[in-house]
Amino acid sequence: MEVSSAIQKRRSIRKYKAKEVPHDLLLEILEAARLAPSGANRQPWQLIVVTDLERRRGLVPICKDQRFIADAGAFIAVIDDPAQKWARVDAAIAMEHIALTAVDKGLGTCFIGAFDGEKLAAYLGVPKPYVVTVGMALGYPDETPEARSRKPMAELVHWERFGGGD
Repeated sequence: MEVSSAIQKRRSIRKYKAKEVPHDLLLEILEAARLAPSGANRQPWQLIVVTDLERRRGLVPICKDQRFIADAGAFIAVIDDPAQKWARVDAAIAMEHIALTAVDKGLGTCFIGAFDGEKLAAYLGVPKPYVVTVGMALGYPDETPEARSRKPMAELVHWERFGGGD
């Protein structure tokens, strides 16, 4: 699949088939994150992949009762060191690599930002000073959401300076 096609097809999936994601496929998707660029190539993030159904069910109350997390084949948490200047940006780049690779492989994802950070870190055994930056549900989609509207380019892009000509 072309990258532009994956970008156009990517949707936030909140309904998943009760189907396990094969380990080899997970490794292939995680490889895309490993190859993501990062500031000074530090790769200041780590991933925790939760595939066990009971463990995923335990994530639901920590993640503001987003029940679809338990239904997805996997939950991926990004861990970063807040002392690293670009850690959150680098983590976001890695997760977008995962999201686009998942689309290419016939899977869906949903970024998870609503969670109790301290409880999630404790549940996943994350030692201080590391923090959970963001999570992601990943699995086989059981829905095909329509594309959502986007702002026009003119509202998002400025040329040469803020408010510059179009």
